[in-house]
Amino acid sequence: MGWDYDQSIERIQRHLDNMGEIEVQKLKREADLESLLSETVCREIYGAHVYLGVSNFAALASDDTYSKDDYKRLVRSLHIYQREVSRIVERDELFGGLRVHFQGPKLHALFYRPIDDGQELASRAVLLQLVLKDFSENVFNPCFPDYEPFSIAGGADIGDVIGTKNGSKGDREMLFLGSAANRAAKIMSSSGRYRLTGDMYDVLPEDLKEVCTEVANDLYRIKPVSQDLLDELLGARELGWNREKSLARVKEDKKKLPLTDISYGSAKKLIDLDSLSIHNNKRVLAASVFADVSGFTAYVEEAETEAEHGEALRVFHVIRRELAAVVKGDYEGLRIQFQGDRIQALFHLPEDDQEGVAAEAIEAAVGLQSSMEHAIKELLPEAGDLDLAVGVDLGTTLVSKLGTRGHRDRICVGMPVENASELEERIKGGRIAITSNTYKALPANLGEHFSYDSGARCYVAYGLTMETLDLAKRKRDYESSKTARVTTGIAGALVAGAATAAWAKKKGREEKDAREIKPSPSYYGRD
Repeated sequence: MGWDYDQSIERIQRHLDNMGEIEVQKLKREADLESLLSETVCREIYGAHVYLGVSNFAALASDDTYSKDDYKRLVRSLHIYQREVSRIVERDELFGGLRVHFQGPKLHALFYRPIDDGQELASRAVLLQLVLKDFSENVFNPCFPDYEPFSIAGGADIGDVIGTKNGSKGDREMLFLGSAANRAAKIMSSSGRYRLTGDMYDVLPEDLKEVCTEVANDLYRIKPVSQDLLDELLGARELGWNREKSLARVKEDKKKLPLTDISYGSAKKLIDLDSLSIHNNKRVLAASVFADVSGFTAYVEEAETEAEHGEALRVFHVIRRELAAVVKGDYEGLRIQFQGDRIQALFHLPEDDQEGVAAEAIEAAVGLQSSMEHAIKELLPEAGDLDLAVGVDLGTTLVSKLGTRGHRDRICVGMPVENASELEERIKGGRIAITSNTYKALPANLGEHFSYDSGARCYVAYGLTMETLDLAKRKRDYESSKTARVTTGIAGALVAGAATAAWAKKKGREEKDAREIKPSPSYYGRD
């Protein structure tokens, strides 16, 4: 197994040949995006994007002091949290939005109905942040007193994005490309902070502008509000969130899910993601990998015509499918999620083998870079300015599928997941960034390509592709190759291998004028 140039070229060309023509039209009427969108049916959608995450959950999930029941309670709490948050977001009598997906404990939600009504969409995005703050503090946390309270952080932006959907079979996911979806995630800050961009602030009604304060240029923070004021703001818009009803649902979910119904364990073979649920979780030593296409948001937004948008999406779909093929096909890893223009992957075999897991993840990261640099750019020269930034960390990770029926997301939770994500965001394209514990776990032949970058505060490899690894291997093979001894005489030159020369020396038959040489590295440094 491993990345292969010819195989990569063949996969990409086959995908291009079978893709079909891509249409990108403005979304002008309400529609079910889940059934409408596909790889070739794409829509320009004006909407408000909201990200809300449990800031401290990764640390909670990585606590090694828990008993088995303690950990089951924690998994149950996240499952129930996702269920109730999904209800609040999607139910028409509540917010009537779209729960795009959970990225671990982080929610991505979209408000796009009523169509092109910026003030209403922005209002719902701001009020959702206030409601989930109230929900976590006054409904959810009191029901789960065994742990540090969940602390929520949020970010929101509004604007046009392109909605699409790609993947294969059960891997198909909705995706939204554009700066509005991107900025909403990037402005999330520390726990307890709820933020929005200047674009969203500008379209808010006056009563909601009053609960926001500017903290930086084009960045606003939502101020804490009393429950009475929150209820008043919700009532003015006929948004029907009710604390008592929400509390009743949470308590009912908890009652229906005793700890005896929850299990988790390690994995001796590749995890079957579709078999996971709240009843069947995995907790494994694993390497998390995040690979992001640097510059892609700007690349999409530079497209102006429908044809240019179609070409940008063609590149996007090729990159996404090829990265998934490298993870799953070339290295037998787990493709967890696509998150916009980045892929999240997990490697957990060989079981509990730090060096083996770390090596597999890094080799896969090299495979991802190789596909981007040597295959995708060859067949799609228009992708020449795009690069991959890859982050990797190693450690204990929870792997599961949680949430409501029909909307259970693949998730990985733990500090290694957060660390890998942060590393990827911290570096420029064309690089692979790893944590110090990942670096220490690597075998020497991989570790030698990484050096500490004080600016990025991690170990970084620059331009590391399979070609680089192959050349390094040839160099090592040459440097470790056996020497030969050459003697000359009447009969000409006589070449003896190292073993023969050693035997001759032992027997006292060593030639006095023999010279030790190393064969020429005629192959080294060449294609």
